[in-house]
Amino acid sequence: MKESRKKLLKGIVTAAAAAGAVYGMNRLVFFLSTMKDLLTSKEKSYYNWRFGDIYYARKGEGRPVLLLHQLSASGSDCEWQSMIDELAENHTVYTIDLPGCGRSQKEKMVYTNYLYVQAVNDFVKHVIKTKTDIITSGDTSSIAVMACHSEPSLYGRFIFINPESLDHMIRTPGPQQKCLSYLLQLPLVGTLYYVLANSRWKVKRDFRTKYYYNGDRIEPGMEDMFYEAAHLGGFAARFAYASQVGYYTRINVVYALKQIDHSMYIIGGEAMEGMDDTIAGYTHFNPAIEAVRMEGTKGMPHMEKPVETADLCKLYLER
Repeated sequence: MKESRKKLLKGIVTAAAAAGAVYGMNRLVFFLSTMKDLLTSKEKSYYNWRFGDIYYARKGEGRPVLLLHQLSASGSDCEWQSMIDELAENHTVYTIDLPGCGRSQKEKMVYTNYLYVQAVNDFVKHVIKTKTDIITSGDTSSIAVMACHSEPSLYGRFIFINPESLDHMIRTPGPQQKCLSYLLQLPLVGTLYYVLANSRWKVKRDFRTKYYYNGDRIEPGMEDMFYEAAHLGGFAARFAYASQVGYYTRINVVYALKQIDHSMYIIGGEAMEGMDDTIAGYTHFNPAIEAVRMEGTKGMPHMEKPVETADLCKLYLER
């Protein structure tokens, strides 16, 4: 009996020590990843939204344009920083960190496509307060399409940079995705998984394999900004990521795409895999969409060739 108690006590102590070690490691990673304070802005502006404060920045004068960063753990408005000045010459440029991302509040909840649509519509109505053009990066094209479908009078022109394919958007949460999303929401194991899935090595690999056609063009410090954005807000940062990998941020936009009669344009990276099929899918359901491929770019043309991308965007926005 005493031997059994000793084994039980030893097991409890070992488990507690392991849990403490994991917790300590998680805390250390989050602390070290944000200690450079690269994303702190002198002019902090927040929209007090009902599901958490939304960080935003504004620059320039003219017809407003809202820039939406890609939905990812490391997503924030820093991906637009190299082309904001170009656009601000003729436009009032708004950038936001979407709910659960970057400097915006990170709540412990499920983030859905509909929630992001509400956030964008409310931001346009209460902050911008006039008809707005939108430029999106990656999968936020679905947010823009659904926002326009629900509140068409709020929007003018749309530019989608490397939009998510329609085939990917229609994927719904299956058992595997739900299980992974649930795992990520667990206090200790979920945080550890998040730390490993969004390591500095992973961010650097994404820059060289997904975002840039030529890795020599990567701006100094940009990788650190993405890495920091993924760890701002503490352990709650994992919840938006859990919703992304669980497919809760995806939605079928085909019906909405067919109904919209606003001007829409696609800018695709020349080396972006599957972009020809993606463009074909969009233009099939809305033949009025215009598309162009940007030479010498991949997943982030607006970071790799910001001046050329901005010039093309200005051309579309002034039509």
